[in-house]
Amino acid sequence: MSEKAEVRQISSLTEGYEEQKPTFMQAIQEEISLPFPIDKFRFLIKELSAQQKRAIAHFLNFPIVFSKYKKFPDALFQKLLFQLQKHYLTSDRERLCWVIIFAVFDLLKNESPGSLETFLATKEDHILKFGRWHVYWALRFHPGRTIERTSWEEAIREFEEGLEEKAPEAKSSQNDRSNDEKQSVIEQKLKNEFAIRQAKEKEAQQLRKELGAQTKKLEQLEKEKQQLAAELLILKEEALKQKAEADAYRNQLEARLNRMKQEKNDLQDLVKETELKVQEMKANAVKAAYEVEQWKQQHERKGQSNTQELIALLLHSLLPESDKLYHELRQANPENASVLRAQIRKIFDLIDLLEQFRQETGQAQPQDLVQVSDPSFEPVPSEPEASRQSCVGTFYRRDHGGYVVMEDGKSFNVTESMVHQHGLEHEAEVQCSPGKQQNGMTLYEIELLLQGDDTYAPIRQFDGYVELGNYFTWYCVDINNAQNRYPLHRRDIEIQQPNDGDPCLFNVADEGRFARLSRLYRKTKQSAAEQEFKAYKPSLLRRQAEKPKPDPFLENCKIVIVGGLRKWFEGVVAETGATLIHDSGDAPERIHADLSKADALFFLLTATSHRATWSCVEIAKQKQIPHFVIQGSKSNLRMLLWENRELITRKQKI
Repeated sequence: MSEKAEVRQISSLTEGYEEQKPTFMQAIQEEISLPFPIDKFRFLIKELSAQQKRAIAHFLNFPIVFSKYKKFPDALFQKLLFQLQKHYLTSDRERLCWVIIFAVFDLLKNESPGSLETFLATKEDHILKFGRWHVYWALRFHPGRTIERTSWEEAIREFEEGLEEKAPEAKSSQNDRSNDEKQSVIEQKLKNEFAIRQAKEKEAQQLRKELGAQTKKLEQLEKEKQQLAAELLILKEEALKQKAEADAYRNQLEARLNRMKQEKNDLQDLVKETELKVQEMKANAVKAAYEVEQWKQQHERKGQSNTQELIALLLHSLLPESDKLYHELRQANPENASVLRAQIRKIFDLIDLLEQFRQETGQAQPQDLVQVSDPSFEPVPSEPEASRQSCVGTFYRRDHGGYVVMEDGKSFNVTESMVHQHGLEHEAEVQCSPGKQQNGMTLYEIELLLQGDDTYAPIRQFDGYVELGNYFTWYCVDINNAQNRYPLHRRDIEIQQPNDGDPCLFNVADEGRFARLSRLYRKTKQSAAEQEFKAYKPSLLRRQAEKPKPDPFLENCKIVIVGGLRKWFEGVVAETGATLIHDSGDAPERIHADLSKADALFFLLTATSHRATWSCVEIAKQKQIPHFVIQGSKSNLRMLLWENRELITRKQKI
């Protein structure tokens, strides 16, 4: 029989069988009024199995935790049973009697009030099968004790005498006491129990009165609870309606805010484009003023005051300018096209006015314009020939590309691809070689003379990735700090056409709000030229030049590093000649054995849990192993290993 089945059997006994419960209840009432035989009960407990003891403990709600891997706690079990029998409550004594009946129920389940003689006749067989004390307690609770009282008392007396002769416990100190002393003690106990029982009954009556009052109070509270629940339901419905209205209003505000942000971004882009155009126009104005000044000087040197020549020279200078504007018109955005067309129209109107003025003065010669536009016409150069071949300039960084200002005050823009191609940094000195295109535009070939430093550039550069946010807004996110998240410029979206998750290198101006793509790394195989440039590129990304590797100075040492990835530190530790033992910090117990034999312990606190840190520090303190903190870089780890090499190798010297 399982343990749960035995617990149910005890419960069914207490609930009572239709035939046997009245007989058992009469025997229980008699036993409750008599002194409880503790010694005989102790002997019965010794004959019980562990499963029966656990069932009794579950039935009596004893605070005992059982385990199949440990022995049954007999001492605690007996102590709790004896404490239960010492209680003066009738219910506790009654439960204890039901436990005894459960223990010997296999002997009593088929017995009746008239089967006492048959039970006594098979007594020896039952003793061999169930045990002597099982038979004793079965006889004590036998249904025949009420009908055949005399025979039952005689059988109990004979059984107890036989038990006293055979039981080793019969020689205890209690047998030395006199029967008179026992009787007086029993009477005193009965009086005490009777007094305690009366007090408990009065207390129970008072508790019943208090229970009635508390029941009425509970009913009143239940009514109030129902009323409050109804009011709460009404409030919840109103709150849901208000929440729905608030959500709708919030969605409207968010949509309006997104539209305003988009309009703001467009306006900022337009402002930036306008600023760039203004800078270009200022540069063109400076250039035009310089050319006018050169022409004036040339005119003064030659003493020429012929209006026809001046008109021809002006016509010659206006045509390349119109070609330049026409070229910009072909590449410009539709928003700026009207401005460029207006400028071209003004130039041609000025040419028409000059032609008309020359015809009116009677000095117009059709061949002059051809002569001016003829490539064979060589005006006096505005600058020395040597300076047109090469000129030194200074490069200034922008968030996307930059510009070069030459010694003569002229400037031209440099694209981001040229910045990477030449490895240019802020305030680098470059040599510029001009060259003419077929459309009349001047292009410059640059050569790096003296490298600058992007540390002082008005931009911040990040390694990160492209992310597609809400409302189809593109962002550039810093891979080391996700809070550095900037909207991607519209031009980069149209030209680069990035994908969500593409790694990139992007720039942000000091006061800027938009990110500009410096490089976009797609999942394609790099060309040989890109790999060669990546290998020999100077300090654009602020990488230190490779230093000569030192001779191994930590040979036969074990270095434990907790945090980060193993590949971050393998190269640094390998340079020292030491053996690396690494754990990411997720399961530090795996390296505790190796840590106790190591020579040094290092932590990368930004990638290490508190549990891993303290568990490893405790072992390091016990074994007197020096431990250090890595400040987030390989160079710091290399410096710590070199500066503390004597402390790390002290075990090897011993």
